[in-house]
Amino acid sequence: MDYRVYHLSRKEVCKSITLAGLLTVAIAYLFYASWLGIVFFPVFIWFFMKRQKKAGEEQMQLQLAKEFVDTLRSISAALLAGFSIENAWKEAEKEILALYGKRSYMYQEVKEMNCSISLNQPLELLLGDFSTRSGNMDIASFSEVFSFAKRSGGNFVTIIDATSRHMRVRHETEREIQVQIASRKMEQKVMNVIPLFILLYLKVTSMDFLNVLYGNVAGALFMTICLAAYGGAIVLAEKIMTIHM
Repeated sequence: MDYRVYHLSRKEVCKSITLAGLLTVAIAYLFYASWLGIVFFPVFIWFFMKRQKKAGEEQMQLQLAKEFVDTLRSISAALLAGFSIENAWKEAEKEILALYGKRSYMYQEVKEMNCSISLNQPLELLLGDFSTRSGNMDIASFSEVFSFAKRSGGNFVTIIDATSRHMRVRHETEREIQVQIASRKMEQKVMNVIPLFILLYLKVTSMDFLNVLYGNVAGALFMTICLAAYGGAIVLAEKIMTIHM
């Protein structure tokens, strides 16, 4: 499995299409007062699917990193108990199965590695392949250090403990950052929809004031510019709120 690429599920695709449809109707009514506004439907589908895919990729990477840290802890405990590095991976398979189940990312990876090890394939090559597919910088770094230690006879326990500690600190720091900006993200989401409600309020209470903007080329062009500025502001706000370690 390539963890650098996230594939949307059928449910996520349906959700994106539904949201795109609702937003298309709102834009067609509020900005153009015409069904011609449905020309934006494909654009909105692309936008929501892109957002859904990005969120899925981030969640997949977080889960993979979490499972990988627990795998390293299990391997470290097995090494301290006197197991060889290959047998430690077999012990980790049992623990990851108990912790996360058969469908977890690391259980599938560790299980496949153990099958390959039984066929006399080098562990460092298997780990290198996994690190490439993971798209995770910490896993890639661990793979390089592990491969060097395997050739030179390094201390695996020290290497594994250092890697797991580094990843744990990094993830805890990122989680604290996300907690700190959670309220700001909520405020951003509220501010994103306020212009639509203001426009709806004006259409309901002061339609005569807005009539000049509908049914003519100049008005449609002005509303299109406003819509573009509105969309740009939303994208810019999301970029500002996107903070990662």
